[in-house]
Amino acid sequence: MLIAAIVLTGCTEPSEPTVNLHRAVEIGDIDQVSRHIYWKSDLDEPDAGGDPPLHVAARAGRVAITRELARNGADIEAPNAAGRAPLDVALQNGRTQVAEMLIEQGAPLDAQVTLFELIEAGGIKRETLNFLLDAGAQLDKPSSSGEAPLHIAIRNGHLETVRQLILAGADVNQPAGDGRLPLRIARESAPGRDARFIVSTLERNGARAEPPP
Repeated sequence: MLIAAIVLTGCTEPSEPTVNLHRAVEIGDIDQVSRHIYWKSDLDEPDAGGDPPLHVAARAGRVAITRELARNGADIEAPNAAGRAPLDVALQNGRTQVAEMLIEQGAPLDAQVTLFELIEAGGIKRETLNFLLDAGAQLDKPSSSGEAPLHIAIRNGHLETVRQLILAGADVNQPAGDGRLPLRIARESAPGRDARFIVSTLERNGARAEPPP
């Protein structure tokens, strides 16, 4: 019986990993990731760029690997070098399936705050915008500075985000906290590659430069 137990143990114990954990996550090698988990690798150790394995999985859209890491003790709220949690990274990259799984595992989400942060940081993917709206974010709700998401996108010259917000139903004539309408903000913003296209996009969608008398 003892010999049988030894043989069984030898057959079921996985080999030690042969691929770096972050690389295994990046390429989607769940066998290597499982080996790292079995052999007690540090699941929160950042790579050279400051991203722990969960962040790598979130960025790459590795749903199954993200689930395995989270279930085996990886910190689902740990910040990377840029201060972003895995859920933030998933949403920034349009990985909504990963985001759903992380929320199921207990990751907190303030949909409105996340909407503001992603637009301020450089835009938002359509999948993420729809995800956040479904999670309770409001398109025309102003931030503490008085800017709605559309105002922020215009100020930062994010043409594609402006288009996405308008398609989702953002009010093109909602005044910002300083009273300026989106079209006026666009016309007064510093000129950039997409500035004139933002102006024309707003105009085509019924935006006014000044409120009606």
